[in-house]
Amino acid sequence: MDPVDEHRALVARSFPDLVVRSFVPVRGGWTFHTYDVNGEWIVQLPRDDYARERLLEQIERLPSLVNELSTSIPTPAFVSSDPAAMAYPKLEGVRPDRAPDGLWPERLGRALYDLHSVPPEFIGLRARTAEHVREERRISCEELADVVMPRLRPGDRERATMLIGALVEDDWLWRFAPCVIHADLAPEHVLVSATGDLVGILDWEEVAVSDPAADFAWLTSIPEVGERALAAYGGAPDAAFLERARLARAFVPWHEVDHGVRTGQEGFVTGGLEGVLAHLP
Repeated sequence: MDPVDEHRALVARSFPDLVVRSFVPVRGGWTFHTYDVNGEWIVQLPRDDYARERLLEQIERLPSLVNELSTSIPTPAFVSSDPAAMAYPKLEGVRPDRAPDGLWPERLGRALYDLHSVPPEFIGLRARTAEHVREERRISCEELADVVMPRLRPGDRERATMLIGALVEDDWLWRFAPCVIHADLAPEHVLVSATGDLVGILDWEEVAVSDPAADFAWLTSIPEVGERALAAYGGAPDAAFLERARLARAFVPWHEVDHGVRTGQEGFVTGGLEGVLAHLP
């Protein structure tokens, strides 16, 4: 059976009250198979065991977050744990880089302030120290380096080593209070209306207690928008905030390379390596 037909049948069995008239794949996600159902619903199914755990965590956490934020997020309406599946009402909007100028940067900054103020225990997480986050980041860098470094020229490897050192070795960077973050904020996860207002934030599978600067990583690549969002957020909460955001942005392509290697998609490897080189010191 075609995978799309198989998934359609699975959704019909799991959610008998959701009458499926159209079932259109939404391309681009790394973690889930995503479908637009009837132009009214978004259905997500896990690609692997890791994705299954992430989906079940979303099902638990999203209902607790929905009333805490000043913007819309996916609100599970149909859920299943075996097989793991979730359906939520579709949020209409476009990526911010395809939308007109408007208040969306300010709205996003305010939504991030709301998110970063949520007590971790409220969504089933535990508080952590900056040193815990630092050690986690050190391990992540080591794992990414095992994948990326062999694909770089010797001179570029030296620069990549300098980048890792700049992130994990400078004590000045690690004086902050970890909080609940989205942890994967990017243009494809933000929806903006035709009038330039913020519609909502998608894809909450990586939510964690970590560095709030990570949620501003993408925004550092568009300074004017980032400055507006940060002003609405209330300004940088610590002296090294913007530097950590910049460094977090520099490591995004490393994850793209890793994803390409793990899934056998050479396009991600090639594109990711270009991004790695572009952000080396």
